[in-house]
Amino acid sequence: MTARFKTLQFNAARKLLFSWIKPTVLGCDTQSLGISDDDIVCYVLPFRSLADLLVIDKACEAAGLPSPCAPLALHVGDNPLAPLENHAYFFLGRPEGRLGRKVLRQQSDHITSVLFQHAATKTPIKIIPVSLFWGHQPDRENSLLKLLFSENWTATTRLKKLLAILFHSKHILVQYSAAIDLNQLILDEDDKEKQTRKLMRILRVHFNQQKQAILGPDLSHRRTLIQSIMKCEAVREAVTKEARAKQSNPADVEKKALAYANEIASHQSYRVIRFFHIVLTWFWTKLYDGIELNNISTVKDMAKDCEIVYVPCHRSHIDYLLLSYVLYHNGLTPPHIAAGKNLNLPIAGPLLRRAGAFYMRRSFQGDGLYKAIFDEYMHLMFTRGYSVEYFIEGGRSRTGRSLNPRTGMLSMTMRSFQRDSSKPICFMPVYFGYEKIIEDTTYLGELSGAPKKDESILDIVRVLRSLKNHFGKVTVNFGEPLHLRPFLDQHLPDWQQPDTTLPADFAVACAHLAAQLSRDINAAVAINPVNLVATVLLSTPRQTIEEDRLLSHIDTLTRVARDMAFSQHLSITDLTAAEIVKEAEQVTGIQRSHEPFGDMLSAPAPLPLLLTYYRNNTIHVFALPSLVARLLKKNGDLAELMLTCQTLYPFLQAEFFLPWNEAELPEVIERIIDVLCDLQLIQVEAGRTICPPDTTETYANLVELGQIIVPTLERYYIVSELLDHNADITLRELESNAAQIGHRLSAFYGINAPEFFDKSVFSTFISTLKARGLMNSGAEGIPVTNALPGLKQSLRDALDPDLMINVRQSVHRQLPV
Repeated sequence: MTARFKTLQFNAARKLLFSWIKPTVLGCDTQSLGISDDDIVCYVLPFRSLADLLVIDKACEAAGLPSPCAPLALHVGDNPLAPLENHAYFFLGRPEGRLGRKVLRQQSDHITSVLFQHAATKTPIKIIPVSLFWGHQPDRENSLLKLLFSENWTATTRLKKLLAILFHSKHILVQYSAAIDLNQLILDEDDKEKQTRKLMRILRVHFNQQKQAILGPDLSHRRTLIQSIMKCEAVREAVTKEARAKQSNPADVEKKALAYANEIASHQSYRVIRFFHIVLTWFWTKLYDGIELNNISTVKDMAKDCEIVYVPCHRSHIDYLLLSYVLYHNGLTPPHIAAGKNLNLPIAGPLLRRAGAFYMRRSFQGDGLYKAIFDEYMHLMFTRGYSVEYFIEGGRSRTGRSLNPRTGMLSMTMRSFQRDSSKPICFMPVYFGYEKIIEDTTYLGELSGAPKKDESILDIVRVLRSLKNHFGKVTVNFGEPLHLRPFLDQHLPDWQQPDTTLPADFAVACAHLAAQLSRDINAAVAINPVNLVATVLLSTPRQTIEEDRLLSHIDTLTRVARDMAFSQHLSITDLTAAEIVKEAEQVTGIQRSHEPFGDMLSAPAPLPLLLTYYRNNTIHVFALPSLVARLLKKNGDLAELMLTCQTLYPFLQAEFFLPWNEAELPEVIERIIDVLCDLQLIQVEAGRTICPPDTTETYANLVELGQIIVPTLERYYIVSELLDHNADITLRELESNAAQIGHRLSAFYGINAPEFFDKSVFSTFISTLKARGLMNSGAEGIPVTNALPGLKQSLRDALDPDLMINVRQSVHRQLPV
C-alpha cells in the first residue's frame, strides 16, 4: 500500500510539474545514446533532486526509453532474476545544509550493488548520464525578469530551483549523453572498489565537462583575475624594466599596468549575455529571414574535451554578435571575444565587455608593459578553460575576399600552449555567408575610394534605420577543427622546449598555422543566391543578361560547386535557379525590364561595385574551374592545360587560400574536367577537348565561367609586364605602379573589381613570386630569374590579345621617359 501510494504521489507530482514546464530535451534517442533493446540501462544525475527525476522520467517516456523509476532486473542466460533494485537511477551527490547550497559527494550503494551483480551475471548494463540546466534554453527566452534566476556555476539551491520552475517554465535544457558500457569498465579494472571509484570519477569529470560546454567555465571575479595578472612574474619583470628605463617610480608604473589590465579584461556576465540574447533574437527576426547553421554538432563534441578558439572570417561588425548568439542558442557558452579598442564606445563598450569582449590595441610595438599584460591575460583565458574568439584577418574585409592573415593572436596562443599544454586547444574555423551586409552603404563608399570612417555610437542608430530593408538570410558554417598539439608536433617538433625553440622556426610554424586556418575558413564557404547572381552578372558585358541565360549560368555554377568536391564543409543554397533570381532581386535591387524577346536583368550603377563584394565572398570556389574553362576554350590540349595550371596554381592558391596542395592538382583538374563534361560544356576525345558550337547556350556558359578569373590573371600580367620593362624598379614602386595601372584600366575599361587596384592584392602576388624564386628584391632594383618568362607565357595562354594590349599600353604610359 505504501509503494502504491508513493507511485500515485510521484505520478501526481509529475503531472502537476509538466502542466507548467516545457523542457527541451537533447540526445534522448537510442542512436545518440548508443544503446540497443537488449541493454539494461541505469540513469545517473549529478545530484539528488526530485524535480530532475520527474523531468527525465517524462523525457524517457516520450522517447520510448526504459523508465528510471522501473525496477532494475538482471538475467542469467534467458532466466530473469528478481529485481536487483526498485529503480534504475542513482545520484552522484546530495544537497547539504538548510537551503541545499552545498553538494555532498557520496558513493552510491545502488551503483555498487549494480556493479557487483553485473560482474556475476555478465548482463549488459549501460549507464546514461543526464544533465539538467534550469533557466538555460535560450531559444524560448521572453522576459528580462527571468535573468535573475538563470543557471550558473554556483550550487542550485532548492529555493532557486523553485524560482526557476516558476520563471523558466519553457527555459529548461535536458541533455542526455552517450551511455557508458560497464563491460569496458570491468575489462580495465578487476577490483570492485576500484571499479566503483573509477566510475564515479568518470561521471564527475563528464558532468563538469558537460557543464563547462554549456555554461562555460566558472567565471572568477574580474578583480581576482586582474590580481592574478599583476602577480605574474613576467608582468612584475615588465614593471621593473619600464620603471628602470623611464626612471619612474615603480608604484606609478604598477598603477599604469593595472590600468592596462582593466582596459583589456572582459567582465562577462550571464545576465548580460541573456539580455543580449533577447535583444538579438528580436534583431535577427527583424533583420534576416532566417539563420542557417551547419556542422554545430562538431562544435558540441569539441567543447566537451577542448579549449576552443573560434577563428571566423570577418565581414561585418555583427560577426561576433552572430557567433555568440548561435552558440548560446544551441546550448554552448559564448566565447571571450578579442575586439579592437576602437569599439570600446560609450554605452556599447561596457555592454560588449559584459557580453565577453576584451579590448586590444591595434599594435603593441614600443610598449613592452602592455604586451606583457595582454600576453598574461590571454594565457589565463586559455589555462582556465575559456573559449576565445579572434579574427586572424585583423579587420573587416572591405572587398569581400579573405584578407591575408595576421599572426599576432596565433603567436600568443602558441606561446601560451608552450607554457601550459594541460588543456588541449582546438581551432574552430567559422564562415559567415551574408546575402546582404548591414554596412553595404559604407562599404560602397569605401570601394569607390572614400576613406575608411572611424566607428561611432551613431553607427547603432544607422543600423536600426536599416531594419526596414530586406537582408535575406545569413549562413553560419563551422569548418574542420584544427587541433594545436598535433599541428605543432608536425611543424615545430621541439615546441615543448620553448627555451630552445628558435624564433625563426616558431615564426615559420605560426605562418603555416595562419595559412592553414585561412584555407579552412574558406573551405567552409556558404554559396547563396546573391553570390551566384553577382558572379554571373559581373561576368557579362554591361552587367546585363537575359533571364533564360542567367538561369542557365546559375545552374552551371551550382553544379560546378557541388560536383567538384571543393570541400565537405561547403554549403550551397537549395533554391531553384528561378527562386535564386527572385531572392537576389529582393535583396540587391537588380532591375528587371520586359522586352519583346524576354525579360532582362541588369545592375545599374553603382550596384555592380557592391555586387563585387558578394561575388568575392565565393570567388575562390570558382577560381580554378574558371581557369580550366578559359584554357579549354582557347586550346583543347589537355597536356598544355595541365602545365599552364601547374604554373599558375601557386599564385591562385596564395591569393584565394585554396585547399589543395600542388601534388593534388592533377587529380583536381581531372575532376573539374569531368564536371564540365557532365554539364556538356566540353567533350574529351583522344587527349583533347572539343567545345560546343559557339551558337549554343552551353558554349555561352563555358565562356561566362571562364570570365570569372580574368581580372585576377590581368593583375598578374600587369606585374609581369612591369618587371619585364623596368629592371631597376624597387619593390615599393612595383606595388604602387601596379595599383595605379590597375586603377586606370578599371576606370577606362569598366572592370568591376575594386581589388583590381588594391596594393595588398598585388603584394600577395609579388610575395609569392619571391617565395617561388622568380624574383629577388634589392635596394637598387628587383632582379628577375629566367623562370619569369614561363609564367608570362602561361598568362598569355589564358588572356585574350586585346586585354594584353591594354595592359602593355598602360605599362608603357606608366614607365619613366
